[in-house]
Amino acid sequence: MSTSLFIISNIKTSKEEVELRKDEYLKKLKNLNLEHTSVLSADNTFVKSEGDWEYEYPMIYNEKTDSQILDPDNPELIYFTSPFVFDVAIFEESLVLATIYKYRYLYEDSKINFIDNFNKFRKNIFDIISIFGGTEIIYLADNGCNKLSSYFELKVLEGVSYNQVKNEMLHDGTAIERDYMKLKIDTLSYGNITEYIFDDFSDFKN
Repeated sequence: MSTSLFIISNIKTSKEEVELRKDEYLKKLKNLNLEHTSVLSADNTFVKSEGDWEYEYPMIYNEKTDSQILDPDNPELIYFTSPFVFDVAIFEESLVLATIYKYRYLYEDSKINFIDNFNKFRKNIFDIISIFGGTEIIYLADNGCNKLSSYFELKVLEGVSYNQVKNEMLHDGTAIERDYMKLKIDTLSYGNITEYIFDDFSDFKN
């Protein structure tokens, strides 16, 4: 089962603030100078993706006008797309990072063997959420992943606040893990998630 890795963070904003500051956010995202991902070309060679951060609004098809219009019922305020590892969705009381990775990435032994790369991944997350006022994250997943997908698809994407999701996760009886080195791939079961992974980036704040 292909289960994608998503990340949520604690921000608080408004439609008015996003509209006022969207170009400021865009400039700050571009100034991060993140590394472009590589894509497989027609001749089976990997080439660097092109482009930079852009933003778009949630749209919906209108039959009367036969055109795309702003979706008034979508709790997502704006979406920043990129040719990098991350895309960013902004809600009033949460931020969502979509990644190119699968949830299992957090458990793979490669993070131990290439700890500098993994910490660079974390630093990129920290730098992105900081632009919007975020200070901590919780990792979630999609595609029917036990508990994690329900929090993501039925709560976060419906506009439930980060703090409410965090509070529910803290009290549903599942262990909280903050030490990545304790995550082992042979213990990961998408059908039986035994821990939630939190990160407050204390090592980057000191």
